[in-house]
Order: sequence, then C-alpha cells, then structure tokens
Amino acid sequence: MISKRMLLAGLGGLICLPGAKPARAALPTIPMARHEQAMRRAIEQGKKNPYYPFGAVITEAATGDVVAEGFNHAHDNPVLHGEIVCMNDYVAKHGNKGWETKVLYTTCEPCTMCITALIWAKIGGVVFATSLEGQRKAGMEPFRITSQDVVDREDFHKPMLLGGVLAAETDAMFLNRKRY
Repeated sequence: MISKRMLLAGLGGLICLPGAKPARAALPTIPMARHEQAMRRAIEQGKKNPYYPFGAVITEAATGDVVAEGFNHAHDNPVLHGEIVCMNDYVAKHGNKGWETKVLYTTCEPCTMCITALIWAKIGGVVFATSLEGQRKAGMEPFRITSQDVVDREDFHKPMLLGGVLAAETDAMFLNRKRY
C-alpha cells in the first residue's frame, strides 16, 4: 500500500501545496545599458502626451527588440494608461501569448490596475523610472499601493520588478509637464 507521504514525494512538483509560492519569472540577465536604451524609447512614447507623459514599450528580454509601444490616452478613456495601450499594441501585433519572455518599460511606476494586468498576462519583467513618490512630487495623486506591494501579495505570477532606471530624466519630465 502506498502511503500519502510516498505519493506526495513521488509526485514532487506536480502537487501544489497550500502556501507554496510560485517562482519569479526567469529572464536572462539584462545589462543596464539595455535597460536604459529601452527606457529612452518609453520616454519618447511618453513625450507624445505632454500633460501625462506615461509611455511604455515592451521588449523581447533576450534581444532587447521592441515589440510594442504606447502612451497615455486616459483623457479619451480612463483605462488607457500607457502600459495598457502598450499591452493592447502587443496583442494586436503578436496575439495574447509569449508574455513570459517580455519586459515592459514604463516612465512611471505602474498603478495597481496596470501592474495587475501585467501580472495576469504573466509578463517576465517590469522596469520603471519615476516612483509613485516622484509622481506625487510632480503634483499628481497616484494610489499609495506600490507595484512591489501588489507583486509581493500575489501568488498567481511574480514578474521581475526593477525601479529607478533613468528616474532623474523622467522625474524632470513629470515635474515640467504641461498643466491644464
């Protein structure tokens, strides 16, 4: 007779036990120069909306090739943040697949809606420039829940998260943005 212990040991990683945590996304090591290059592309996207310069690009982690881009259109529709527009561009070009090997670069730390959408997509990584605190200093009122808070509390998927890439440039961009 097979005991419960032997059955569990034999099935190993196939059984999901309560409290088990998923592994973080496995991406290749990306040099800082490539992070900065992609962030500069996101900054260019952000400049297309001088009032709310939230821009984003999605790259293939292994090569750095840009596969989607977008910027904030929330004036037209409140859910069209730069990250969401970029995700929609990716799906239109590539379908809703292959997210695990992609990295999204965005000019500002994603809000709870955007980071949750990225988690649902199972994106490999998210890199941002300006933090929520930087956004507050620019006179904006973001939610107080950070992207890291959302990633830490979610067990569905844990993308790689990196903040502060070219933050001095994007902080200035948000501080000097046009105002209504």
